[in-house]
Amino acid sequence: MPSAIPSTLNARRELPLVWAVLAAAALLRLTDALRRPLQVDEAYSLHLGALPLEQGLRAVAALDVHPPLFLLLVHGLTSWHLPDWGFRIGAAALGVLSVWLFYQVVRLWHGEQAALLASALTAFLPALIFYDTMIRMYALFDALVLGGFWALSILYTRDDLSAGARRVLWFAWTALAAASIWTLYLGFLVIAAQLLYAALVKRDALVKTVAGAAAAIALWSAQLHTFAAQLPRGGIAFPLFAQHQLATVLAIPGQATIAPQTLGAGVLTLVATIFGLVWLALALLGGLGGNTRSLALWIGVPSVLTLAYSLAAHKLLYADRYFLLAAYALCGLTALALARVWAKNGSAARIAGGVLCTLVVAAGCAYAVEPDLYTADWPAVGAVLQANLHEGDLVILEQGSGFFPLERGPWLDHHPLVLVFHRDDAPAALGLARAYPRVFCVIFQAGPVDPSLSLLRGLRDTRQLIYVWEFVRWLPAESASVLVFERRPARR
Repeated sequence: MPSAIPSTLNARRELPLVWAVLAAAALLRLTDALRRPLQVDEAYSLHLGALPLEQGLRAVAALDVHPPLFLLLVHGLTSWHLPDWGFRIGAAALGVLSVWLFYQVVRLWHGEQAALLASALTAFLPALIFYDTMIRMYALFDALVLGGFWALSILYTRDDLSAGARRVLWFAWTALAAASIWTLYLGFLVIAAQLLYAALVKRDALVKTVAGAAAAIALWSAQLHTFAAQLPRGGIAFPLFAQHQLATVLAIPGQATIAPQTLGAGVLTLVATIFGLVWLALALLGGLGGNTRSLALWIGVPSVLTLAYSLAAHKLLYADRYFLLAAYALCGLTALALARVWAKNGSAARIAGGVLCTLVVAAGCAYAVEPDLYTADWPAVGAVLQANLHEGDLVILEQGSGFFPLERGPWLDHHPLVLVFHRDDAPAALGLARAYPRVFCVIFQAGPVDPSLSLLRGLRDTRQLIYVWEFVRWLPAESASVLVFERRPARR
């Protein structure tokens, strides 16, 4: 299939530009990876990975909503005593690999110029920088999926491949598809999108695509029993999101691209939502025309299916991290839209591209280097606890996921601890606190767990608040506070 955008780059100019894009992607991701504190989910991944394997697998099956492949990888690396920053560098490397894979996919369908611009946007896109450095399954999942799209793109665009090469690529796609659903169940929606493409656009490959998908699911089938148990839990989120469903859905384009983790940040959320919706609308308007056969643009279809499934099944799969593939597709659409504008009005294309690239580059650099856009400052919280806790003090974590990053330091050693994960835990925590003269309450994402703040009100009614430390981030979900309550002296 011919390229939708003829290239004017020669190989001598193309290679240095590709390396420059990858270097920028690597620099931003490594900067973020080595500076940002562990996020609670990352620490949870490391906590599970350090457990004996059988115990970790049971924990994932009973408490988590994800497949076990990522746990198996973390467990294996933990057995080699890999430090936390080593996991982060590995995640960043997968993120850079995804940028390169995306470049290759777009290049096959639309030429080098479109591929360079699209991949440059992904190199600086804040959502990808943020999640490409997390010790979670997202960077691995994106790399597996983009690798599968690359294999299919070669099969669909290269008529000169030998039978042996085609066989290897079909096997590679099948293996990558199987690995993707062992990593994140959204892999099923990726396979569905690829099957839909074959049925609508590439019918001569439909039989092989169906056979490969069936083989991938067969390779996954050992997980079926666990998946059936996890399915009722999967997609269940805090009531906070259910109360603002429409606003949350409308915020996805901004959250999954330019401003991850800013939901609930007031003006910042509103600006990101408007920007994301306008960007998406203009990219669709300018980039889709004449390009519907491009598999590169179908990278965004799994996200459309994710949203449709979440609405139909009443599951709250609205978190930005589940729409990162849509972010890649949006960058591809943007490159095509700018190319079409360039053909009609070069000055307008330069202005539009310059404004967009300036905003994306500035936001990407900010997410990489600005501490206010980092995850919660657990080392600072731990330092406060270590410096001020006395023997006999009680520590309450609301909500309790703060335990996982704090346990990785010496900060909680030898102190009684209560974790509040659910609304029903707050009254029990208040009851346990009665026996202790001083209570340290660490507040982190407490609103969805205890919306009426009954725990804090109960402590305030029976004790006096003597110290407060606040560790505020621009990301609402990543701010934390430490409050110290002391039993009031007895009246004479």
